Formats: sequence, C-alpha cells, structure tokens
Amino acid sequence: MKRFDWEPAAQTDLRAIRREDAMRILLALTRYAQTDHGDMVPLTDSPGLFRLRVGKWRVFFDQDRPGVIHVLGIDNRGQAY
Repeated sequence: MKRFDWEPAAQTDLRAIRREDAMRILLALTRYAQTDHGDMVPLTDSPGLFRLRVGKWRVFFDQDRPGVIHVLGIDNRGQAY
C-alpha cells in the first residue's frame, strides 16, 4: 500500500470540510492507494499532477516518489479549476 504525504494546505482544506464529506474523501484516497482504482485522471494543464473526484470534491495530488501519494489540496468542484 502507498503512504500519504499531506501538504499543510491540504490538511487545512480537509479540516474545513464537513465531517461526512471528509470521511468519504479519506475512504476514496485509501481505496485508491490500495487498489489504484477511483475516478482519477491526470491534469492536462499540469503535467505530473492528478485529480481524484469524490462527489463534488476534487483531491489534487502527485505521485513523483514511488509508493507515496503527495496530497496537494482539496477543493469544491466549482472552485477547483
């Protein structure tokens, strides 16, 4: 399983989200780390960055280091792009 490396801004983003949504995001990240399955796509504007969709939330991350998911931020769909 991959491990997570969180940017302080991403931790702040997660704390600002309702508890139910935050738990869904954490479950989706864990599922992705274990199985590499999820609604994940590479970002065309930013090579090396990825987006995981969890309902109306978008989790932005990179995987530059093997076995590490570096979470950069979490944003609402309307504000993410």
